[in-house]
Amino acid sequence: MRLAVTFLPALIVAAIGTAAPAAATGQRALHDLEAKLERRYPTVRSLLPEHFDSLLRERDRTVVLDVRDAGEYDVSHIPGAERVDPSISVAEFESRYGARMTGKIVVLYCSVGVRSSELARRIDASAKKAHALGVFNLRGGVFAWHNTGRRLEDAGRTTSKVHGYDSNWSRYLDFDNYATTRDE
Repeated sequence: MRLAVTFLPALIVAAIGTAAPAAATGQRALHDLEAKLERRYPTVRSLLPEHFDSLLRERDRTVVLDVRDAGEYDVSHIPGAERVDPSISVAEFESRYGARMTGKIVVLYCSVGVRSSELARRIDASAKKAHALGVFNLRGGVFAWHNTGRRLEDAGRTTSKVHGYDSNWSRYLDFDNYATTRDE
């Protein structure tokens, strides 16, 4: 499926305005948190996991950045994602990713969307200057990705593990039996 750039804004509006009903407790709680994040970061555009999954089929059009600590990334990440430090400066981000963003869609994610929304807010102007097609946060982060049964990897191998950050944040996971946390 090829997404036309003109279609992308409608896709984003649809992604923000819809949420599939969830039977699991973690994902249901995550929906409430996502709504709070959208109010906190009103200028940051979001993609639902299913829309991002479709976009990933066109890897040459996307830059996917995991905005978590190295330990979290090492446990698992979305295939093809590159880790970026959550506290990277805008200048360093421009230097490292500026040329790679030209003509591409930049998708950021973290555990639930806090760190990635903050980075998306900070780099949006730089991305526009670099002629990126847009900067988006993966709504619900890697937790929503995991909760909806999508593929994760560690060192190139498929895994069902996800880093739950800590016991407080891991409550947003439906499959916490596959979670690793800092508490352990």
